[in-house]
Amino acid sequence: MSHPQSGIIPDHAKSGIFIEADFQASALDNIKKACAASLDELSKLQQQFPEADVALTIGFGDKAWRLFNHPEEGTDLKPFRPLGNGLAPATQHDLLIHIQSMRHDVSFALALNLLALFGDDIQVLNETHGFRWIEERGIEGFVDGTENPTGENIQKVGVIANDKVDAGGTYILIQKYLHDLKKWNKVNLQQQEACVGRSKQDNIEFDKAVRLPDSHLGRVNLKENGKTLEIVRRSLPFGTASGEHGLLFCAYCHCLHNIETQLLSMFGETDGKTDLLLTHLSKAISGAYYFAPSIERLKAL
Repeated sequence: MSHPQSGIIPDHAKSGIFIEADFQASALDNIKKACAASLDELSKLQQQFPEADVALTIGFGDKAWRLFNHPEEGTDLKPFRPLGNGLAPATQHDLLIHIQSMRHDVSFALALNLLALFGDDIQVLNETHGFRWIEERGIEGFVDGTENPTGENIQKVGVIANDKVDAGGTYILIQKYLHDLKKWNKVNLQQQEACVGRSKQDNIEFDKAVRLPDSHLGRVNLKENGKTLEIVRRSLPFGTASGEHGLLFCAYCHCLHNIETQLLSMFGETDGKTDLLLTHLSKAISGAYYFAPSIERLKAL
């Protein structure tokens, strides 16, 4: 039986570190060794600080994953492509390190240890530190992650099933959104709620009959053959009060289809309608897909 990497299942983390990097094919052997050693570093911190619930996922972009020569695994994986005539840029990289925990100091310690393991064999292109905000809301004021699966459904939605050759693996989307809060705060409460499709204070979902088709929920709450296309969100707010801030969107799923279908809807690729949050609040500045193999495969790349 294969097991998923630990960063997929835990919910409500207070801290998240997202690192994206590139590496050369010539460094492949060193990358394999660093991945296996990373699990040992994780285990040490888990034993030292059990209350932190520190967890880790290491994933690979399409080009990088093919280098490991496991063609029967991660078959859905593809490079991220730009969407919506430039509204969603592509910034695909080779390696993703996602750390989450209840303590940012422990997350940071693990990040330092892992970057020391990978050393000069990787080139870090993006490192973003996320934090859990008040009442698990985004900094725009709405509760985030309400649609997330819970309990056993987290693994069913987020992890490839045991009857598959790549069981325990998962597909990941990473997107960084900048929020223009000055612009958003000029939008009155009723309009903000209409953009999202939920009430702001008490987080009640609007009935589909009155919900705007280009509201956020109207764009991402999708069904196929009567079944909701679920994903597992591990997103966190990020940034500084005086500078750039927004949402680091991180989604896990057992297939890439659910993630991509939501994106195509948000960015107007399905019917020409774009998410109202893209008009009034958010701007995507990155986008990448990754495949994270099971723990067993990561140890034996």
